Amino acid sequence: MRYCFIIFLLLVCRISMAEEIVMNSPGKKLKAVVSVENGKLFYKLHTGTQTLLAPSPLGMKVNGATLGEQVASIVLSASGGLNVQNKGTRFVVAVTEHNSNYNIEFHIYDNGLAFRYLAPAIVNAHITEETTGFVPAGNPAVWFFERNNKWKLQSYAGLWMQTTLQQLDKVSVQGPVQGKPLLFVYPSGQYLLLSEAALYNYSGMRLLAHKGKLQVNFTEGDKGFDVNGPLVSPWRVLLFAEDLNSLVNNHLIEQLNPAPDTTLFADQSYIVPGKAVWSWITKDASYMQPASEMKMIDAAALLHFNYSLLDEGWETAWPQKWQQLKALVLYAAGKNVKLWVWKHSNELRDSIVREAFLDSLAMAGVAGVKTDFMNSEAMPLIAFEEALLRAAARRKLMVNFHGCQAPTGESRTYPNELTREGIRGMELNIMNEPIPAWHNAALPFTRFICGHGDYTPGFFSNKGSTTDTHQLALLYLFNSPFQCMAENPLTLLNNPAYAPVLPLLRSLPVTWDETIVLPGSSIGRLAAFARRKGDDWYVAAINGTDSAVAFNLNPGFLKAGTKYQAVVVSDNVKGLKKSSLNSVFTVNNITIQPSRVQSFVLPPAGGLVIAVKRN
Repeated sequence: MRYCFIIFLLLVCRISMAEEIVMNSPGKKLKAVVSVENGKLFYKLHTGTQTLLAPSPLGMKVNGATLGEQVASIVLSASGGLNVQNKGTRFVVAVTEHNSNYNIEFHIYDNGLAFRYLAPAIVNAHITEETTGFVPAGNPAVWFFERNNKWKLQSYAGLWMQTTLQQLDKVSVQGPVQGKPLLFVYPSGQYLLLSEAALYNYSGMRLLAHKGKLQVNFTEGDKGFDVNGPLVSPWRVLLFAEDLNSLVNNHLIEQLNPAPDTTLFADQSYIVPGKAVWSWITKDASYMQPASEMKMIDAAALLHFNYSLLDEGWETAWPQKWQQLKALVLYAAGKNVKLWVWKHSNELRDSIVREAFLDSLAMAGVAGVKTDFMNSEAMPLIAFEEALLRAAARRKLMVNFHGCQAPTGESRTYPNELTREGIRGMELNIMNEPIPAWHNAALPFTRFICGHGDYTPGFFSNKGSTTDTHQLALLYLFNSPFQCMAENPLTLLNNPAYAPVLPLLRSLPVTWDETIVLPGSSIGRLAAFARRKGDDWYVAAINGTDSAVAFNLNPGFLKAGTKYQAVVVSDNVKGLKKSSLNSVFTVNNITIQPSRVQSFVLPPAGGLVIAVKRN
């Protein structure tokens, strides 16, 4: 009896010491729970009766001390509504352990959970590890990107493929560390995308997989990194969706970033999304000769493109580079075209050199700079990106990052970042690593959920196993406010095979007012969007498989009772079989009614583009 009483007392003590804070989203779609178990800090995530994340650890190692493992108490110190486009609720959990006091701020929405560490008392911290973990319940499928060399996590240029959570630590010959995002697909058909937002003054988050669990991982490894000023981590973000349309239209990553500095961006008139021609990927013996670049500018004007990009080699090709650059800028201005230029990031790391170079660009009248080969998301490179964005903004220059990690919504804070790579794009086609159709059909539901990507679509003359209409559709499916087309514009203008689609290229939007993921879409198999710009609608679909796929378009997104005229561009199947450059597209004009389903067949790795206008 005495022993039973002692056991009872122990159980009472354990229950009294356990603490739990429950956080519900405004519509009670999601519920997050923070708890302390044996002094360790955990959180979990549910939707209805389903567990999305099993208990997952919280904490980090700062200045030699481990936070989150000897917690004395947790208290809900603040809560309230969030005034953002996606309505949510803010909770601040105050954590006390030993001599440490810090907060974890949670934002919970019906379509996601985000949290970050706030420790204003910890200044100029040295961080050696985040013990933050993610333990998806069960064994869901997971989409991740793969590349079998060291570039995998340096440039994020991997092929998107699928495995299971339990296999994620074994599937890659490059090891168990994966880049962001990761997309989990539960047996219920629900989706959970794991990434981060507002990556400033911190090292970029990678994810170490181990036996069905994931832990935050950093490029610096055991050496760690230093945070300048008070400790504020990026947001750890979990986007929730019950279908692909909700996933694609989830913009929490961007919204979790601060608004632009009103002084630095008082004037944003220079930030102009647009289309660009590009000579680098199709370069020949005359590459970067001024006369050749003038022809590119002429072609840009004829195609109604806004920009021409002078890529690697412009500085070494011209003995008087600044005089020649200014002459090309003036020539382009006469054609209503502006220029961007490329620069290796190594030559911009020194702040004095960077400032002088950007001053020269501004004086020459250049619109933007593309910088390349950061090849890391370690803390110094993240600081470099932010410093370049600020310096460029002071000179009213736009920026395109290459050789970098995926976006974390920084373009909200720095709207002069028009695009960034962090994606496996068409330049791999000239490196004997052609892009397969299934990778393209996965991108809109994986990498592009994080934000814009400089994939450089539309590579008709080097399209790999895809078709020309597949390449055309990518220009509508892939978001990039600086939409740099891979194909040489002179080829488009001079080859009659492309004449049928020139009107579409001239009117191609690069930003969108509305996006709808159409039924039939399936990650890696079929990507089909309806997108609106103003009063005009565009439908784009690509087949990611090596078999023909039926696609039924229900145009219910159009205004009822109204007839619309549509230009339908599809693959000329006979032309594909004959490999005839004179018949790669089939173009038809049809009438579309919102109540009438239209049926199409996409050939293997094929595509479809429909431009819809009201009668």
